[in-house]
Amino acid sequence: MARFTTRIQLENATAKDYSNLQTQLALDTSGVIKKSSSPSKEKNIANTEFSLEGNISIQEITAAVVNAAAKTGRKYSFTIIRNKAISNN
Repeated sequence: MARFTTRIQLENATAKDYSNLQTQLALDTSGVIKKSSSPSKEKNIANTEFSLEGNISIQEITAAVVNAAAKTGRKYSFTIIRNKAISNN
């Protein structure tokens, strides 16, 4: 089962934009993506991260992120990191 962390930044976005982004991501990934961290101050809302764990490929998560971010109407950038356990062999 793949695990990813993604950070999406929306240009000149509001808290409502990020709420809409989270809702759209949940729809586009059948609910397997969730917000994993959220800043406490409105001015730092761009630091929100989302985590995903499920049977989904990097291509599918990329498509979901692009689709959800585009639907906000804001310019956006994003990173996706695949989480992998380190073995001590």
